Amino acid sequence: MTELFGTAVTAAAAVGAGITGGVYFTFTTIVFPALRLRSAPEAVAVMQRVNEKAVRAPFMIVFFGGALAACAAAVTALLQDAGAGMVPVRVIGAGLTVASFITTILFNVPRNNALARIRPSNGDSADAWRSFDAGWSRANTTRATLAILGSAFLASSLVSRF
Repeated sequence: MTELFGTAVTAAAAVGAGITGGVYFTFTTIVFPALRLRSAPEAVAVMQRVNEKAVRAPFMIVFFGGALAACAAAVTALLQDAGAGMVPVRVIGAGLTVASFITTILFNVPRNNALARIRPSNGDSADAWRSFDAGWSRANTTRATLAILGSAFLASSLVSRF
């Protein structure tokens, strides 16, 4: 039963990390390049709406649930498979996934909150947008990379199970 739980939480963590990593990757490769073609007031207004829509159940369940599942996957791997060869792979995957979550909390969320206070119609939106874009985009690319790698490590740790 414990092994089944470990497999289930690892699969859930891999899927959660893959979904969040895909969302972040989409922002790095599609959304932000498109926003950079718009005026600063437009880009600020669009990103404010995106941030409002992100804080809803569909994404929050995957975001928090995936991080929680990654923690559970690491703990169950360490407790039940102490001598198994896939333990390091699973723990690394869980660590990468949690690092992506922490990057979001420490770097992206504060920038989102600061952007929410900007009024796109006033004259300071250009400077605010440039500042937001630079820091947020670096952190976003980092969290995308961490989540995608975490998903790959977690998924590969399941291969020996089947």
